[in-house]
Amino acid sequence: MKLPIHVAPLFASAVLSLVMMACAGEHPTVPITASQNIAASARNGAASDDKVMVCHMSGQSAHIIEISPAARDAHMSHGDHIARFVVDRSNGDVGDGIHFRRIGDAIAAARAVRVARDEQTTAACRITIVVAAGIYRGSVSESADPAADRLPLVIDVPDLTLQGALEMQIDPSGRATGLGETEGGQEVASTIVPSPALISQNAFSEPIVVVNAHPDGFQGNGAIIQGFVFQSGHVGVDASFGGVAILSLRVRDLLVSGNRFEAEFAQSVDFRASSASVNRNHLSGTEDTCDLCFAGPGDYAATGNRLLAGGIPGILITPAILLPVPSIVEQYVLPASATVTASIVNNEVRNHLRKPVGVGIRVGAIGNGAPNVAGLARVEARDNLLVSNTFAMIVEAAFPVRNTLLKGDIELTLHGNTFLSSCQNHLLVSLSRHTTGLGLTNFPYLQNSNFTLNLGGDIAWENVWYSHPSGFGNTLTVDGAVIPNGSRNAYDAARTCTP
Repeated sequence: MKLPIHVAPLFASAVLSLVMMACAGEHPTVPITASQNIAASARNGAASDDKVMVCHMSGQSAHIIEISPAARDAHMSHGDHIARFVVDRSNGDVGDGIHFRRIGDAIAAARAVRVARDEQTTAACRITIVVAAGIYRGSVSESADPAADRLPLVIDVPDLTLQGALEMQIDPSGRATGLGETEGGQEVASTIVPSPALISQNAFSEPIVVVNAHPDGFQGNGAIIQGFVFQSGHVGVDASFGGVAILSLRVRDLLVSGNRFEAEFAQSVDFRASSASVNRNHLSGTEDTCDLCFAGPGDYAATGNRLLAGGIPGILITPAILLPVPSIVEQYVLPASATVTASIVNNEVRNHLRKPVGVGIRVGAIGNGAPNVAGLARVEARDNLLVSNTFAMIVEAAFPVRNTLLKGDIELTLHGNTFLSSCQNHLLVSLSRHTTGLGLTNFPYLQNSNFTLNLGGDIAWENVWYSHPSGFGNTLTVDGAVIPNGSRNAYDAARTCTP
């Protein structure tokens, strides 16, 4: 049972995930460089492709082993289960319970394992779904194409990996280039394409992948999604945009790594009330609210990503949001208070030039749809390259609503960031919405809230635009000094911003 040549690199990446994270409770971080090294050896024939990967139950412990296909039934009979499924339409073993034509069918098989074992929040062994190189079409409605996946693809059981064929090349700075490894002059990638194209309307974007934790049931904790090209379905089809590639809600320890998000999504990544690492992905041409949208309560890390010519903000961080979700997902119940922490390290965010406030990194005290949640956003931004954006960074109230709580705090630490060629200014701080701080709108100001900024030498305070009027009980502290009430900006709506 030999896998085709284009699956060999995938097998290697899957082996790495399985070896490093065989049992639950380990953080699901997989170094991309290690994955690439294993894949390279697989191309050279160093990996065995004719084995079945199973979770072997031994007493009170479990670990992943390779067995021969002939030994499969014996292992299943005493409680072991399959730990690696393969999606590859060209494989002659499709239908054997291990090999599938559709990604959703493999996810269903993995889910059945978890349900049978009642593994709701953690699992004995990680299950990896290896998706061979190729184009995988999907539809949010019934399709006449039997090979098309039904979208969204839903991960709602723990410790599941979706491993695509794209092996993201990394530049010397440690950031994603957007280019995958090639064979025979062709890029090797697993590409998911919605058909018809995804839509966004009434604050809801149709998703390709949903990672969900049911409030009182199975949870997609520890999911890994890596090695895919995500397309919105609009490019080359129409002049519109819409959809979101990956949506998460309530999950812990999610890893999204080494993927390419192509043009015309409304949002590329939308994570809510989760903890997640987003590493070394390439995003370009996101068209609406944010490329990477991080909402608490939760903890996020974004490292080594490259975000080009995207939404209004490249990275948006707020304590909580309440926006529509797919019908298969339980809506989030807002808490009275929420904290979001985010570590934003070594990312490049370029050419976010929307008027009036295209921005590389945007930190908000109040989230969209959550005006009565007392929020705290605690953010570290370090060693990022923010270039040719309307603003490099904005720190603001974000989504304040009159006659609501109007309470939100921000703690921001900067260090080693490079701000270049910002069209308006490198940093805007507003105790109201950003446009109010610029004198363009009249949203309410926060009340009795605290913004504490440590600029780390990245920018001098006298060069920062800000809006901090008196009469609202707010405190603005910068590098340990309390800033008197006042404002400063030189916004020029007529200024031409070019990449």
